[in-house]
Amino acid sequence: MYLNRIYKNFHLTISIISALLLFFIVTLKAGNTSTIFSVLQDLVAITLLFSLSVQIKEYIRINKISFLSLTFAVAVLLGILLMSIWTAQMFMDNLVQKLNAELSVFSFASNVVGIIYFCIFAFGLTFIFVVLKEFYYSKRIKYNPIYFQLLIAFGILSALSFTIFQEINQAVSTAFMVVTILLIVKNSFGISWIAFLNKKEKYKLLLISLAITVLASVLVGYSADISLHSETLKSYSTGFNRIALLILIYSLVYFGVLFFTVLFHLPTAEAFDRKAEEVSSLHLFSTLINQVIDFDELADTITDLTRKVSTADASWIVMKNGNTYETISLKNISEKDITEINNYLLYSGECKNLTKAKICSIEKSSVKSKLSEHLSSVIISPLKTQTEVKGYLLAARKSGLLFYDDEAKAINAFSEYASIALENSRLLKESIEKERLEKELDVAREMQRKLLPANDPKFNELQISSIFIPAFEVGGDFFDYYTDKENEFSFIIGDVAGKGISAAFVMAEIKGIFESLSKILASPKEILVKANRILSRTLHRKNFVSALYGKINFITSEFEFARAGHCPALLIRDGEIIKYQPKGLALGLDYTESFSENLDDLKIKLRMNDTLIFYTDGITESKNQNNEDFGDNRFVETIKRNLDKNIEQIAREIISEVSIFANNSTQYDDITLLILRWNKN
Repeated sequence: MYLNRIYKNFHLTISIISALLLFFIVTLKAGNTSTIFSVLQDLVAITLLFSLSVQIKEYIRINKISFLSLTFAVAVLLGILLMSIWTAQMFMDNLVQKLNAELSVFSFASNVVGIIYFCIFAFGLTFIFVVLKEFYYSKRIKYNPIYFQLLIAFGILSALSFTIFQEINQAVSTAFMVVTILLIVKNSFGISWIAFLNKKEKYKLLLISLAITVLASVLVGYSADISLHSETLKSYSTGFNRIALLILIYSLVYFGVLFFTVLFHLPTAEAFDRKAEEVSSLHLFSTLINQVIDFDELADTITDLTRKVSTADASWIVMKNGNTYETISLKNISEKDITEINNYLLYSGECKNLTKAKICSIEKSSVKSKLSEHLSSVIISPLKTQTEVKGYLLAARKSGLLFYDDEAKAINAFSEYASIALENSRLLKESIEKERLEKELDVAREMQRKLLPANDPKFNELQISSIFIPAFEVGGDFFDYYTDKENEFSFIIGDVAGKGISAAFVMAEIKGIFESLSKILASPKEILVKANRILSRTLHRKNFVSALYGKINFITSEFEFARAGHCPALLIRDGEIIKYQPKGLALGLDYTESFSENLDDLKIKLRMNDTLIFYTDGITESKNQNNEDFGDNRFVETIKRNLDKNIEQIAREIISEVSIFANNSTQYDDITLLILRWNKN
């Protein structure tokens, strides 16, 4: 288990071992100036730096630290290192003397403090070096690691040669150091990653790089050979002191170059930010076009992005609604100002037949004084489909700033994407609404089907045939049979004004009312009057119901019915067709006593083979492609041609004639046909 942990933290283990080795070497060395000891210390120090760099690099990779945050971290670390030097100066002199003294309690204690001091600088400078390496390799067009690898190689050679030849000849070490510094200068140019920062980030980077340059300059001074700080580091590794100096020089040069590079980038930063925003917005639009998104939410997104892309103070969208324009989204502008600008640009003909974005100055126009905000310039761009301008996208600026041509081009491209996205969203909205209506119609059809009788009843004295054909939008036709009373058959046929699920609900209510009333009342007129009274409590004032209620007494052969605004009843007797249309208002039109006063009961004594026909206006008002009605005359003539047939054949012939007449026209209303034939003398 411990071996596994050591393996997982291999580089951390190496770092700890390296630091401990340095501690013991310095303790045992006890002031010995042997070159072998010094080279050994350098090798251990380089191992420590390498293991630390691997861990730091992995930490940066995992946490995906931004460039700006890394730069800030470098500044903080340099500050900490400088504070460490200032703090240690109070006891640095005694510390160095005891570090190089013979082994004792005091030298041991000084060594503990000294190794901590050394490790602080080892960690801080390694972190800075790893950051510089990240910056060197980031966002480069060409991968060219050779110069950085040479920098590392010559840096190590410079450190080792400084240790080996410090007592003989420093020319070799100096030569390596000069080459290293030249490579530092070479690697400090070509900083490409700052191009990906926005204007605000560049301002921050400018300040941070200036601070780093100053801090690095001070630290380079403290790393000179004669300083106490430098002597302390040399006690643990002479080569490390040279490496620390090179890293600080690298920081000084790199961030100095970075400071001036950022400074030169600032004038173009705003334009770059705007172009980046344009590209980002167009990319977002390409995504939105293929997404399911609410129309209003999309319009708000477009106005938001328009402000960013054009750096405008306000933006809004107007869509055509007949001969007027309706504002569907606005940002940072009042409805009153929009109305004034619309009147000036759209209704005055100023932007008539506009095909691309146009810049309009309102600085000297009459509309300027009517605005609550000091808007001075407006860009207007059409939102168009392939053949039609659907609306306009507008953006406005304050404070006398005018829009430029490149901004107009950007808004023009932007509005083309916006047009597609809005049109897709509108079509999607219509599709969803259509799907919702179709589901509602399915529910209404199912309700209507369940409310109608499944089969026609069978009697010896009476034949019954019925046909019901629902319309696409579901009308309100209904019929029902009542056979609870002995020797009597009753029925209702009606039509609820309206369509869809609301008509189906009224049908359900009426079915229950008539089913209850047919059991307690005998007269068709009384039943209709009572039903009208009940409906006064629930039926909406815009709704009404036409109905015909009839009953046949099998003993007396008497047919009695009343008609509440419904189609007339037809009686076929001895080859003649007799129309019966007693007066009566539709249910729901009048809830006063006049409803009863204007409703007549009619009784007919039936003879053998008498045929009664009841129907709804879905038959007579069926339309053909010329928008002509099937009409009463065609209906009666169809019946006359089929008088000698049984009632099922008569019903089929009527429906066939209606279908042929309507041809491929859409059926907008239900068709209900009920035929009775009396078989008793």
